[in-house]
Amino acid sequence: MSAIRQWRKVAIKGKDPEGVHQLRVSLRKMRSALTIFSPVINPTYRKYWRRELKAMSKQLDAARDLDVFMLTHFQSKNSDSDLHHALKKQQSRIYNQLSESLRGKFKQRHRQLKKALKQSRWPQQHCRQHSLSLSSLAQQQLNWLYQNVCQKAQGLDLNDEAALHQLRIAFKQLRYGCEFLAPVLDKTQSPVFMNMVKALQDQLGEIHDAAVQQEMLAVLPLAAHDELQEIVNQSQRNSQRLKKTLTKQLKRFNSITVPWQQLNLASESV
Repeated sequence: MSAIRQWRKVAIKGKDPEGVHQLRVSLRKMRSALTIFSPVINPTYRKYWRRELKAMSKQLDAARDLDVFMLTHFQSKNSDSDLHHALKKQQSRIYNQLSESLRGKFKQRHRQLKKALKQSRWPQQHCRQHSLSLSSLAQQQLNWLYQNVCQKAQGLDLNDEAALHQLRIAFKQLRYGCEFLAPVLDKTQSPVFMNMVKALQDQLGEIHDAAVQQEMLAVLPLAAHDELQEIVNQSQRNSQRLKKTLTKQLKRFNSITVPWQQLNLASESV
């Protein structure tokens, strides 16, 4: 909760793109935590706050997409192109709207969640299966998240941008699951596994960015289209290059020992 409060203040100012980025990450991690710990959290409570956190996060999407584009293609603030001017104007409008939202309903929801989590009887009111061990929870949930990734990767259509995006989300959830449950994972195997997960997540992220850029053409002035189209074409070429290596990378991922393997073996021996 402290991270949300900290980065919300930065995002409101609209001067540092890390504000929006880290605020989105904080909200996404909270949503993932509600999923990962779902066996011990009341379903009604969990579904309500997952829905609320998703709505809070969605307010940040447009600002983050534009920030990524600007950071990638306009690192110099002195650009004098039509595209740069159009994007700066759009960025100012989006951040003004975001600032209002972050001061209004977003702030109210954050306070509501913070107050709920501070209640002394929160575990009694919203939790179940108090006797479930962390090891059992990790084995159950990480196997589920891993299988979710494998299912989405199986028979993947590299031209299906929506399917690629869903696979990226599945990798994020698996990564967060491993981070939350790190105390019971194999300390030797975890770095290898996590590095592979992050690499695939980043690769899928670049592919997704190329798809998002294509949509920007519809909302920009015609004077900026030629310059943007050139960038989009370059991004599409990079996306195609990444797609060619993705299948091989996914096969490598499937061959890596998962860092909770010892929990599976222990369960089988019982």
